[in-house]
Amino acid sequence: MTTYQETLLAYPFARTSALDPSPELARLRAAGPIHRVRTAAGAAWLVTRHTEVRELLSSPAFGTGYPGALPTGADDLTTGFMFLHNPPEHTRLRRSVARAFTARRVAELGERARVIAADLVATMREHGPVLDLQAEFAFPLPIAITAELLGIPEPDRARFRGWADIVLRPADAAGDCAAAFTDLQHFIVDLVDAKPDGPDLLSDLIREPDGLNRLEIAAMALGLLMAGYVTTASAIAHGMLRLLTTPSALAALRAGTVHTGRAVEELLRLQDEEIGVNRVARSDLDLCGVRIEAGETVIASRSGANRDPSIYHAPDQFDPAADRVPHLGFGHGIHHCLGAALARMELAVALDTLLTGLPGLHLAVPLDEVRWSAQGMDVAIETLPVAW
Repeated sequence: MTTYQETLLAYPFARTSALDPSPELARLRAAGPIHRVRTAAGAAWLVTRHTEVRELLSSPAFGTGYPGALPTGADDLTTGFMFLHNPPEHTRLRRSVARAFTARRVAELGERARVIAADLVATMREHGPVLDLQAEFAFPLPIAITAELLGIPEPDRARFRGWADIVLRPADAAGDCAAAFTDLQHFIVDLVDAKPDGPDLLSDLIREPDGLNRLEIAAMALGLLMAGYVTTASAIAHGMLRLLTTPSALAALRAGTVHTGRAVEELLRLQDEEIGVNRVARSDLDLCGVRIEAGETVIASRSGANRDPSIYHAPDQFDPAADRVPHLGFGHGIHHCLGAALARMELAVALDTLLTGLPGLHLAVPLDEVRWSAQGMDVAIETLPVAW
């Protein structure tokens, strides 16, 4: 016998493109702002339009939702991740880190990012003219910036990246993921316990903990790594792939007729996600004209919101010259990405450095030969062969 849940549309939707979401998303969005779907964890509600997604992400009626079993171990740093918490605990944790995550620090990291990116491009020139942009640039840049942000000593950075790759890029890195995650957590706890005073974020938090204990500071460090490494590398890869397949926009950016910052925002608006942002209803309530029961999962589709034709003209087109409403790529409300300014800076540095340092940069294979996969929370470009 066919059950109600079996008749629901399976989500995430099957897709055929590394750059663009399934047409099913646009079809549902046109039909209405909210739909019942079937996920691996059970039935859920999917919100697809910009106005409704924005309202959902800012509503205190919904708490954070985690796609899987919540960590419970007292010695597991992930229990301290901000995105797993609701106010007032979330407010306390976020306030402490936001105090140290200043515009001045992002600007200082920008200076280091430009040096690191230039060194990576110089190495690419030595080993080119054909190579994988993912391996040689997109992954090394954000992990190096994360190490700078946390003040990880230079001799320890190779080990740090090795563990991070096994944990966060399990399809690409060989090794025992569980053992690597344990080693990574121990490393970060030891780093916090023995941290010399310096100009980095961890030093700031240790000098003025603002109520945070050492394990909470270590959890913050691990959370920043997990939120900012692969996601930023993915933004660089997706951004460059879209640019290299949009000749007019690429030419305008190279000629300086389009500002890099505008291109960054447009690339972030169009970057697709795989599962959206999970929220859980705290009580029975009405949303978008349907009744949501307490405990039910509601998924905010940022991809649907960021391509909503009622908000954006020609929403599927990459047009960095267009005057766009701010996108929801970094979320909205109290859980808006704390590292948004850092991610924007890294993507801007990546674009500027690659396009000026490798002026003839282009795809080395046809677009349909670029390898990608859609698993977990991200649509991952596995390799990005380029030449110049």
